[in-house]
Amino acid sequence: MHRSHSEFERLTRKAAECTTCPNMANQSAVLGPANGSIDSDILFVAEAPGRFGAGRTGIPFSGDKSGNNFEELIAHIGLTRQDIFITNAVLCNPLANGNNRRPIAQEINNCSSFLEKTLELVNPKIVVTLGGVGLDAINRILGTRYKLPEIIGKPQRTGRFTLLALYHPSPRVTHWKRPLSAQKRDFKKILKIALSPA
Repeated sequence: MHRSHSEFERLTRKAAECTTCPNMANQSAVLGPANGSIDSDILFVAEAPGRFGAGRTGIPFSGDKSGNNFEELIAHIGLTRQDIFITNAVLCNPLANGNNRRPIAQEINNCSSFLEKTLELVNPKIVVTLGGVGLDAINRILGTRYKLPEIIGKPQRTGRFTLLALYHPSPRVTHWKRPLSAQKRDFKKILKIALSPA
């Protein structure tokens, strides 16, 4: 087995055993083979597993409307889940009164080591953040202060990878901020960067 694959297995076991966040100690971390290919050039960082999505299925962006939208977006640029790797700023489903909630800063910090190690193992050419929380998680690792409204859709060379900050494909975002048709145009930038010479 390739060294990075065995290291990824160790990382997934560590994530499965993690109980650092008291409010999510009984939740399952979504990190494993269902996240995609660790040999991919393209790594997506979203917010957190949703209760009807990855929190239930164990597969990032699956089982809910956000997942359906994401599937439509990657299919639009000719990619499958086997071509990419998907993870989240927070690996467990944050809940409040049984409903999804936004991860707090401490939870993003707690999960930061998992994201850092994932970035190291995948070593992607492009990191695509989906929404502000994903961008926040990358900022914490890079020591940057990128703000979503300022860099949305504008590739940033970081020295480690090209960062492309995009909107999250949730129903709320596609309805109020960035319709799916516009997000499809945004996703075409991913392919352009991935196919460009290093």
